[in-house]
Amino acid sequence: MLTPLPTPAQVLTHEPPMILIDELVAASEKTLRTRVLLRDDSPFVQDGWVSSMVVIEYMAQTIAAMTGLRRRSGGEEIKRGYLLGCRSLELDAAELRSGDELIVEAEEIWSSEVLGQFRCSVSRRGESVAAGTLTVYQGELEEETT
Repeated sequence: MLTPLPTPAQVLTHEPPMILIDELVAASEKTLRTRVLLRDDSPFVQDGWVSSMVVIEYMAQTIAAMTGLRRRSGGEEIKRGYLLGCRSLELDAAELRSGDELIVEAEEIWSSEVLGQFRCSVSRRGESVAAGTLTVYQGELEEETT
């Protein structure tokens, strides 16, 4: 992978303010670790807190950053991705607070050109916040014409 790692904006198709991860921390062929710092002005934070359900999007963006990093490293165009589902989601915290620094990890279980499954986890100060397995699709969606 690349050293130093690019910014999230360089490997995601998202536009601010919907880029929710702050930094790519460490990468290998099958894993990516990112950092999210919750601020009062972060999307979805209201009155200093956010529901822990938002971690699904942090996980999905970490997966998107991993695939974007791979494509960028190979000189390929970064493609849009879609979250298809989440299995076995465990939420160990009901809410997150402004000021929390989260570490999000994604590990590829399997993938094809367009589909993939990833084991993900989110921690805060070394303790688990959430874990789950996400299935994603990468590519263009065809519009149905009637």
